[in-house]
Amino acid sequence: MFTFLFDDVGIPQDYRHMEGFGVNTYTLISKARKVHYVKFHWKPTCGLETTLNGNFFIQTMDPDHGDKFDFDPLDVTKTWPEDILPLQPVGRLVLNKNIDNFFAENEQLAFCPTIVVPGIYYSDDKLLQTRIFSYADAQRHRIGPNYLQLPANAPKCIYHNSHHDGSTNFMHRDEEVNYFPSRFDPVREAKKYPISSNVLMGKREKCIIEEENNFKQPGERYRCWAQDRQDRFISRWVEALSDPRLTHEIRSIWISYWSQADESLGQKIGKHLNMNI
Repeated sequence: MFTFLFDDVGIPQDYRHMEGFGVNTYTLISKARKVHYVKFHWKPTCGLETTLNGNFFIQTMDPDHGDKFDFDPLDVTKTWPEDILPLQPVGRLVLNKNIDNFFAENEQLAFCPTIVVPGIYYSDDKLLQTRIFSYADAQRHRIGPNYLQLPANAPKCIYHNSHHDGSTNFMHRDEEVNYFPSRFDPVREAKKYPISSNVLMGKREKCIIEEENNFKQPGERYRCWAQDRQDRFISRWVEALSDPRLTHEIRSIWISYWSQADESLGQKIGKHLNMNI
């Protein structure tokens, strides 16, 4: 992540020139219940002066091929190699209008990875599994239990639920039935869509990721840059580590990290800081 944050892409000129991708891994599920891991990518293109055009891509991976890599594909600190798992174009999103009311349409937005559309589901990504419930809890605390009724968050399709009352409720409901099923309510279950199912053998326990391999990808990313881009990266790290509040020990730890990613990178940062590591 630090090779992105301290790189040129970490200080984009504007939204028109900013890339983005999700660190979490979801799954795509076909009607035949075939499952693929998926990551979502945003690649901007230069549009009109008042328009932001962005091309939308995905990377997919067969879960059975996860063991072929020297890292855990569900580790959010890793990226999937595009030469092996190429970006596949999906569509285009055009932003061509500013919001009318910043509070109603921005401040009250409640993003939550729990809410997915048919065909997209969750993976065993540990961070995603945590966000599935914690984000919804955070939105209920921040906005209120009926935050999904707000126009900025409500579904655009026809929907029905059994929610009644509660703080900030503004939906008029005159029916007496607030449970399902009921012979007094004509509501029926929505169409069922396939979701993934895993057959697990053994036990599930809390443990560290075995295939961490934390330094290979940062080193490869640094070495693929042109010399001037490498120099800017080093300059930003030298500036950050020159903070007088940092101890010699902290600086040494960071230099050791970058040395493990690329030996010459650690040496150059250490030289600028007058440190022999």
